[in-house]
Order: sequence, then C-alpha cells, then structure tokens
Amino acid sequence: MTEREKEILDILKENPMISQQELADRLCIARSSIAVHITNLMKKGYIKGKGYILNKSNYVTVIGGSNIDIQGMPNNTLVMFDSNPGKVDISLGGVGRNIADNMCRLGIGTKLISAVGNDLYGNQLLSECKSYGMDTDDCYVSNEIPTSIYVSILNNSNDMQLAISHMDLLEKIDVEYISSKHQFINDSLAIVLDTNLSKEVIEYITSTYSHIPIFVDAVSTAKCMKLKDIIGKFNTIKLNKYEAESLSGIKIDSIDDLNLCAEKLLSQGVEKLFITLGKDGVFCATQETSFKIDGVKIDIINATGAGDAFTAALVYGHLNNFDIEYATNFAVAASLIALSHENTINPNMSVENIEKILKEMILC
Repeated sequence: MTEREKEILDILKENPMISQQELADRLCIARSSIAVHITNLMKKGYIKGKGYILNKSNYVTVIGGSNIDIQGMPNNTLVMFDSNPGKVDISLGGVGRNIADNMCRLGIGTKLISAVGNDLYGNQLLSECKSYGMDTDDCYVSNEIPTSIYVSILNNSNDMQLAISHMDLLEKIDVEYISSKHQFINDSLAIVLDTNLSKEVIEYITSTYSHIPIFVDAVSTAKCMKLKDIIGKFNTIKLNKYEAESLSGIKIDSIDDLNLCAEKLLSQGVEKLFITLGKDGVFCATQETSFKIDGVKIDIINATGAGDAFTAALVYGHLNNFDIEYATNFAVAASLIALSHENTINPNMSVENIEKILKEMILC
C-alpha cells in the first residue's frame, strides 16, 4: 500500500460515505487521481465497493506490549556497579508494538491492541504508530497508570547486558477487555501475541481464536513459561536458544539437541518452530522437516530489535504463502536489516530491502 493510499484509507475509516471530490479537496489533489487510488484499493481488497465499505479481513491483529525504550550504550567496556560514560537513546518499544511497526513497514495491514497511559509518552506512541498506518483504535488508554517503560543497558558488543521492564499497565489488557474486541480480532487474517500478556489472556486468545493462525513471540525465558501447557494451541512460535531450553527442558549444545527440543515441542501440536541462535543462525522445524541456516557475518549496531523483525517477516511469509525455507531466509534477512541500525526499528525496513539482502548475502 502506498503512502497516499494509506491517507485515503484512514479518511474512509472516519467517513465511508465521503465523495471522491471531497477526498480530492481534503488531500489537495485531482479528483481523477482519487479515482485511480480508489480503484487500486479495491483491487488490493481494502475496499469492498459502494459506500467504500472497508474489508475487515485485510489486517493482522497484534496483541502485546507497548512502551518507551530507554537504552544506554557504554563508550568502552561496561563496568558493573559504576557509572559508565556513553550514550542514552529514547525510542518507541514493546515487543508487540515493535512487531506491529515492522509489519506496517512490510505493507501488512496491522491492528495493535495494547495499553498506554494518557500522558506524553502514550500520546507519542499512538501518534507515531498512526502516522505510518497502524490501526491503534482498540488500544487501552489509562488515565491512572503511566505508559510502560523499558530500560536496557548494552555492553560494548552492542548486545543487551541487562534490563528492567515496568509493564504493569498491560494488566489492563485482561480477558474482559479482549472479549470486548471480539469482532475485530475474529476478522483478522492472523494474530500475533507476545508473552508480556498474562497467562489467562494468552490461554483465552489461543482457545477462542484457534481457527485463526496464531504467532507467538516468547519474549524471555521467564515469560515463555506461560506457554508450557498450551504449546499445541497456536500455529507458530519464535524462541531464542535460552527460551527454547526453558520451555523444553533440554540443554542445547548441538544440532542433535535442537532436533530433540523441536521433537518435544512439535509433538505437543505446534506447527512451526523457529529458534534463533544469534551469530550461529536459525533453526527451523515443522512436522515435515527441520533445518538450520548458518549465521551471516555482519557488523551489529544494535541487537535488540532483530527478533521483532524476524517475527514480523514470518507473518509476511505466511500471508504470501512462502515455502518454509524461503520464509525462514526472508525472516533472517529482515533481522539483518534490524541489526544494522542503531534504533530498535530500522526505518529502512521494507520488502524491497529484504529481497536485496537475500540477493547480496546469497541466502536463497
């Protein structure tokens, strides 16, 4: 979807009966140009027809955390229990929000269900998400609890050394709140969850919407344990090595260990399993096959957003019916783009740039 098409679609969401001339006047372009954009939106399936009825089946719903990221990077080797000269950045974050952000940049219609405070940070989150086409209309906005904050410290290898996450606000996304959004969630092409959500909410969503492909990002070794009893209730899970060890109870030191881990989790019903291994690559397993893709040497600028980009690209691969090997390589290329920028979200994330990386790295 082009930027102009996004602008038109946002206006149609507010007023489905607006005329083409009114659209043209509002956007300061010719009515004939509006007609072309409307035709393109109909061809792409975003509009059903008369009255500009929006097709609610052209989006993926992401349910998870949104927060402000405060990230510190030392100039030299990190010294514990001391003040380290360095750089501090503030940016939008949250695993669910980050995945949704990357999905938007890949051209996926995206609805975010999350929670923010009615404060400076919360307003900034909603405003910026809306600016690149994300639907945030169903986010919970609290007048009592401030927007969540995630504070992380990187080491001199630009990898996270430690972090503190203040995500109490996400408790407002409870079963009752999710139930109130049933119509919108049920119309989704797919659902993406992160384990910042409560165990009860995750179980409710995976049970209620089992007819919809569900992607789960494990987030951390502690939070992924919420999934232990419901592995078979979702389609796809993305874990890192340590999360896979925690969830499976298997120590991973070799390819044989990876296969044992996959066998255990797949036997419980999950259809697709992805285990990211940092510089050592990615392991993928399904009911039919398993394989490992070696890591690609790259100068890492910031490692914190690679997993979020990987998950977003997996969703893109699913929507476009990629075979499992190409889908995995596509997700690897997306993570490489994320690694190459100082921000958690690389503003250069796009399908075109992913395809360029695939060709340059000869991954496919």
